[in-house]
Amino acid sequence: MLFAEVAVEAARGLDRETYSYEVPPALDVVPGHRVTVPFGRRSTFGFIVSLGTDDPGVEVKPITAAGREPLLLPHQVELARLVADHYWVPLIECLRAMLPPRVRGKKSSGEGPSSRQRRHSRLLDVASGPIAAAAGPELTAEQRAALEVIASNPMTLLHGVIASGKTEVYLAAAQQALAEGLRVLLLVPEISLTPQLVERVRARLDAPIALLHSQLTELERAQQWWKVRRGEAEVVLGSRSAVFAPIPRLGLICLDEEGSAAYKQDRTPRYEAGWVARRLAAVTGARLVAGSATPSVVAYHGAVSGELALARVTRRVRGADAPVELVDMRDELTSGNRQPLSRRLLQAVEQTLDNEEQSILYLNRRGMATFVMCRECGKSVQCLGCSVALVQHAEIEGLICHYCGYSRAMPATCDHCGSRQVRALGMGTQRLEGMVKKLWPRARVLRLDSDAARGPDSYFEIWETFRERRADILVGTQLVTRGIDLPAVTCVGVVDADLPLHFPDYRSAENTFSLVVQVAGRAGRDGRAARVVVQTSNPEHYSLRCAATNDYAGFYEAELPSRKAFTFPPFADLAVLTRSDADDGRAAASAREAAEAIATGLLKERVEGIRVMGPSPAFIHRLRGEYRWQVTLKGSGLERARHLAPRGRGWSFDVDPTT
Repeated sequence: MLFAEVAVEAARGLDRETYSYEVPPALDVVPGHRVTVPFGRRSTFGFIVSLGTDDPGVEVKPITAAGREPLLLPHQVELARLVADHYWVPLIECLRAMLPPRVRGKKSSGEGPSSRQRRHSRLLDVASGPIAAAAGPELTAEQRAALEVIASNPMTLLHGVIASGKTEVYLAAAQQALAEGLRVLLLVPEISLTPQLVERVRARLDAPIALLHSQLTELERAQQWWKVRRGEAEVVLGSRSAVFAPIPRLGLICLDEEGSAAYKQDRTPRYEAGWVARRLAAVTGARLVAGSATPSVVAYHGAVSGELALARVTRRVRGADAPVELVDMRDELTSGNRQPLSRRLLQAVEQTLDNEEQSILYLNRRGMATFVMCRECGKSVQCLGCSVALVQHAEIEGLICHYCGYSRAMPATCDHCGSRQVRALGMGTQRLEGMVKKLWPRARVLRLDSDAARGPDSYFEIWETFRERRADILVGTQLVTRGIDLPAVTCVGVVDADLPLHFPDYRSAENTFSLVVQVAGRAGRDGRAARVVVQTSNPEHYSLRCAATNDYAGFYEAELPSRKAFTFPPFADLAVLTRSDADDGRAAASAREAAEAIATGLLKERVEGIRVMGPSPAFIHRLRGEYRWQVTLKGSGLERARHLAPRGRGWSFDVDPTT
């Protein structure tokens, strides 16, 4: 008799990972099959994770039905176990994350053509339509050397300066894998990187492509997923969730812009795509190449210490580094300029317009104003359900919370003191866009942020408009910092480099360095004279000084001692346990009890190397009507403490948090 261990969907909230069922002789199933099983008094779906002939020793019920073919490949089941163990989440949550909603739902799975399909994303048209093949440029000596390192090592960090041709190295490695009959997975952090990349991949690789990313409709995502599952796609290109694609015969994984915060999932399971990609390479035997001009400190430390190979590309293949000028905004204020744009940046943009070239202005804040405050009592207008200030947005002529979506009209008087001195302060991309239009009325201005790019194909259309030079100035958030290759951009302005620097995050200096280097790299792509102006009130900070000279090694050497002194990654792992409750006192008490229980358990079991910190209020203390308290674990081998973690409603875990 054959028995199956099944991860059951109806048991998502329970502690037990799998349940035993009998496999009827008429059913031909393997691990990865989706099955219908009895659970209590009802039927539910589940996934077979293992099969065996050993009697489980308890009375078991038979599996009711099974799909025609397994939805998941064997290596995906193994990968799901690794993800579940590392990120402290139920196995069923990881298995569900590997399937698009349409595939795991009860409606049309997208397996076949749909007569109701009305919209087709333009990116898919590019991926599947006719395109002229193009031979790649001859690789430089450094690129060829990097390719040899990738071919001879299971995992490689490709550290290449901006415009050094890292994508050409990916494509050359992909051609080698395809020639061996293997498949390729190419991951990018932001969907805004894909339009240009899709065109390059299609033109270079003579192979069918599938796209997997969140901007597709649910039906399109399911259709692309089935294309991959059936083996019809030899190259899979996508953002974070594409790491879970069911790719048979996977031979190469390319992780572009390693270290980007966009690779971290903010909902359960809170995985980091780079970590998952490394485990995917291990379970499939595929080679992994992770590339970036600004790799994370953790990844670079791993390469320096020999955990993965290091390939360097130190020279640009075209263009030249644009000189970076740090403008001290304190001097601007002293000289009487109270505007958010310095005189030097105004001059640079003006000159760029005169030359009929393009500019990018980067500001990592959406909306019109950062906050709305009463000038008399100093109180800001807060969200009713979150402990954050509301942000002014022109499209609703009011205020919005960026966390829960709560909105209200702009108050005429202060809610606290009744004063009429209520003013919008600070600046977001919307206000910056309006200011730019007033300063240069002859300029054609575009904005690229998550508000402007909400509609279908919005990313594609904004990028295409700017690429075709139908706009002169692009105002945007971090969506404009990476991967955009636009030759006519000769001026880049970082409006406020201090914002990430003062965020309560152990990676704040790393994020600041990365963002400035990446956005500066958008200028000078084709050899024209270019300039980068970075506005800051902290020009002496090592992250900005090193970014101005594109000195990654200098930044790494300056950053590592503080990481070691305060025991942050790469010298320790982190796990944040968050308790949420509508009652602040109850959340705090529960977190305190959990911290004491974990500390006591570690002491009793003589587990060393793990430190329990807290409880403490979360950075955003109140979110969507609930108060949040956190307990942080720091050390090595944190999985040793998983069994001591609190259970039940209101708790969530974030292993390897990015903030």
